[in-house]
Amino acid sequence: MVRVLALALLLAAPAAMAQEPGCAALGPVLDWRGLGLGMRHPAGFALAEAGPDTARFATRDGQASATVTAIPNGMQQSLAAVMDEARQDITGNSGGEITYARARANWFVLSGYMAGRIFYRRSLVAADRGVIGTLWIEFPRAMKPCFEAAVTTMSLSFRELPR
Repeated sequence: MVRVLALALLLAAPAAMAQEPGCAALGPVLDWRGLGLGMRHPAGFALAEAGPDTARFATRDGQASATVTAIPNGMQQSLAAVMDEARQDITGNSGGEITYARARANWFVLSGYMAGRIFYRRSLVAADRGVIGTLWIEFPRAMKPCFEAAVTTMSLSFRELPR
């Protein structure tokens, strides 16, 4: 399993660097570690701001952003409860449309459209259930070809770090 994941990450890195016609180059893939989480991201998504529980990355033109949050799981919510809450927030509170959902033992993904933009959310509950980590990426619908590879790179590498 570890070999498969490593291979997937190696294959995703060059894809993230590929440039679609009409898209700005996103540059080489970098490692980021913070908030007890880690991920790989194209250099074109630069760290724009960071706080005690949030790190926000954005493209130079501001059209795309990726936000990582690590919030205390004070209520010891299960992954299913976090996913239900996310669905409600996206569809009920924000008027979004979920077009893709996938869940595994310790993470889930929701993706779709909200306010004319594509969103991608990957969340995990830490092994000790003490933290909920979330990666939220959004960009204009028309820019999908420009950011698909970047989303893949960030998503596949988003993980809880050993403590």
